Amino acid sequence: MMKKIFTLFLLITIFSYAQINKNVFFIGNSYTAQNNLPQLISEIAGSTGDNLSYQSYTPGGSTLQDHANNASVLSTIDLGNWDYVVLQEQSQIPAFSLSFVQTQFFPFAAQLANYIKSRNPCGNPIFYMTWGRKNGDAQNCTPGSYLCTYEGMDDKIYERYMQAGLENESLVSPVGRVWKYIRTQHPTMELYETDGSHPNYLGSMIAAYTFYTTIFKKDPTLSTYDGNLLQTEANIVRNAVKTIVFDNMDTWYINLHDTNSRFDYQVLSSNTVQFNNQSGNATSFQWTFGDGNSSNIENPLHTYNSTGNYNVTLTTNACGNITTKTKTVSITTLAISEIQKSIFKIYPNPAKDILTIKTIKKILNPAIKDASGRNIHCKIISAGDEYKIFVQELSTGSYTITYQIDDQLFSEKFIKE
Repeated sequence: MMKKIFTLFLLITIFSYAQINKNVFFIGNSYTAQNNLPQLISEIAGSTGDNLSYQSYTPGGSTLQDHANNASVLSTIDLGNWDYVVLQEQSQIPAFSLSFVQTQFFPFAAQLANYIKSRNPCGNPIFYMTWGRKNGDAQNCTPGSYLCTYEGMDDKIYERYMQAGLENESLVSPVGRVWKYIRTQHPTMELYETDGSHPNYLGSMIAAYTFYTTIFKKDPTLSTYDGNLLQTEANIVRNAVKTIVFDNMDTWYINLHDTNSRFDYQVLSSNTVQFNNQSGNATSFQWTFGDGNSSNIENPLHTYNSTGNYNVTLTTNACGNITTKTKTVSITTLAISEIQKSIFKIYPNPAKDILTIKTIKKILNPAIKDASGRNIHCKIISAGDEYKIFVQELSTGSYTITYQIDDQLFSEKFIKE
């Protein structure tokens, strides 16, 4: 008897320890509100011992442009405690012409994604990929238009959400692709309400299992939640989501973009790159530049000696997790150092009190950066073809001066004694 009690206690302890808790804000419209999608996701999570806490803002017909200009939405994002913020566009907009999408979808997707990241250093956006209408968009269909069919409309929605996920380094929850799989493999299963647009309960369960897998990254077939579905229907949904989502997580950027390590970069000259950490709450930084070199400072400046494509990685300890972000930097030309030397001389190097720059061309925007990439204020006086930089107040160490000549950017390292 005591052995059974101990075993039960051990199982409960392991079960509780393994619980995953996620806090999610859903921004969308009636597609998200229909059948209370967030609650369905919560029920699925509960069946596997996990917990979803959520808030929703889903007025019917709302667009991302509406949400981007809504003080209530922005103030909720500002809470800063979201693991994910879900972004669902009005159902037709992503399927419209490219010129329309470029002004009405992509800019507001980017605005919201950037805002979410800036206010939630430990959170990430998820784009809710919806689906084509059952028989196409009759309201906007013209003869021969892709909008006249489900397939044509659905493919455009897929294409635009994938572009939004890629460009904004966000996750994609590919509900529309799971719908397409089930429509193809099980054509007798009805996913729509009578309007041919909104999801019926089965359609919402497909969305719920897709989001469960995206958020918790668990095999959906391990869940026992059937809701109001027949078990055979629920099994079809779970297996479809496993096939499309769980077995292909990288396709939807679920692992690639779900990271707390973030950075951007600027190419200062043809082969010198300034890397800027954007990770929130990070306590350590490890960069690899793809050419055999590395750095552990926050904002390194790096010069490449050969042209090519370099996979640059930043690994940080941020938000209690060690994660890695990778981006590809293309170096197409190399700086012509002899030309640079002929028009720009810097001395003495090392410098103690005054650093002198002598140039036969006017330099613009001279700036001093320390080893971490931060701008350092120094007094700079120009006189004819010389610039005097007063460095006596600087701490001993390595610094970089960046400057512009004509339309080209350059950088030069110097030592402060």
